Amino acid sequence: MTLLSSRSSNSESQNTDHLARIAIVGRGFTGIMTAIALFKRVDRPFHLVMFDPRAKIDIGEGISQPASTVLTSRVRDLSVDPGLPGDFRRWLETDDTWRDRLISDPAGLEHAFVPGEIFSTYVYKRFAQALSDRPDVIVQFGSDTVTAIDRHLDGGYSVFLGAEQRTRFDAVFLATGYGMRENSDAAPAGETQSAVVIGGGIHAVDRALGLLADSKISHVTLISESGFLPQSHTPAAVGAIVTDQPMPGTLRGAFRFLREAANRADLEGSGWQGIMNGFRSRARDLWAGLTPEERARFKRHVKAIYDSHRNRLPPEHYQRLYHAIASGAITVRKGKVNCIATNGVLFSAPTGLEVLPAELAIDCRFRPSGTDSPLVGSIIIAGLATRDELEIGIVVDECGRTKASALHGLFAMGPLGLGSLPDIDLVPQIVQQSHAAASLLNSWIGEVAKSARRRQSL
Repeated sequence: MTLLSSRSSNSESQNTDHLARIAIVGRGFTGIMTAIALFKRVDRPFHLVMFDPRAKIDIGEGISQPASTVLTSRVRDLSVDPGLPGDFRRWLETDDTWRDRLISDPAGLEHAFVPGEIFSTYVYKRFAQALSDRPDVIVQFGSDTVTAIDRHLDGGYSVFLGAEQRTRFDAVFLATGYGMRENSDAAPAGETQSAVVIGGGIHAVDRALGLLADSKISHVTLISESGFLPQSHTPAAVGAIVTDQPMPGTLRGAFRFLREAANRADLEGSGWQGIMNGFRSRARDLWAGLTPEERARFKRHVKAIYDSHRNRLPPEHYQRLYHAIASGAITVRKGKVNCIATNGVLFSAPTGLEVLPAELAIDCRFRPSGTDSPLVGSIIIAGLATRDELEIGIVVDECGRTKASALHGLFAMGPLGLGSLPDIDLVPQIVQQSHAAASLLNSWIGEVAKSARRRQSL
């Protein structure tokens, strides 16, 4: 391990045995955001170790699946501090590096969409600033691979690094996002004419458009299992439209309610996006009241179309996508890929099995949020967490705390909780959750410290 900064190393003169020890597993956006929240919300010294076998801090990882050039939240909705909602916009207006690179938007800067690299730079600078404001906090980067987590005999958690080494922490934040994956997206050297991109989400569309823009590839087949592709944001942001009518408590009733409200909005000219935004604001309460059978039905029949309407493309990218489809540069196929080979893919189309030859195949399908990893499996076996009913994540509360844990300090952040918390894979929701979790941990650490002082005075 190496210390992150010289200012942090000055804190090592403290007696670290009396500091709360906190681990963050993962240094993508969710992990870095969790660290920022801890710096801002925990009001006493602590010792933080951030584990990730990758040397690079990839802030884009966890914003989409995986890092993407498309950022689907507007400038006005992006800030690392819920108490400073305009922070990112003000940073854009004053930062010399990026100000001149921004494309003017008729709707105004706060309604604009910016490349992910710009937001990543902002997040890292805010991380560095928050760290420099906390010389009382020890921060270390660990390049070890965390293989398991279990309860520690003395309280807290044992974090296993390999088969033998283990370290005790008072609190652990799992911020592995969609899990670690190999970087197999690189285009082959030489001339390439055709490619297959597997998936129907934001990242799949982004990769398909990027391949065409690179000019080495003249045609992309985009395979969507459901047949749905992301819808478009409105040119200017619309708020959440919430009707006074009570939301039905069943899955069928709720989506009939949504369709009817969206149809009325389209007839009135206000668009369906505001209705969907209002529905999303009530989705967690609806989800909590659904039966296990209805949740399973949602996964089978509704999730794909729901995702295509909630996680939208910026208007410019939406127009590029459908221009490419209309011109024949992108062909959309509905089907399930069974096998990926070096020269193409085998997939099940509605008409039967087909082989699609391709010089390049890129897999952008949604995958469970790293829950099939040995690390997540270890906390489930230890009884510290349970899989959600959709089998795409871990059961968590609003703060990310695993509900199966009898202790207070184990959190599964961001996309890991997607099966419990709708929209927790989006940037604004991850920011809110990180600060809520840090505030909760701060209160708990304070209570533990008070109890320790009372014991010492007896």
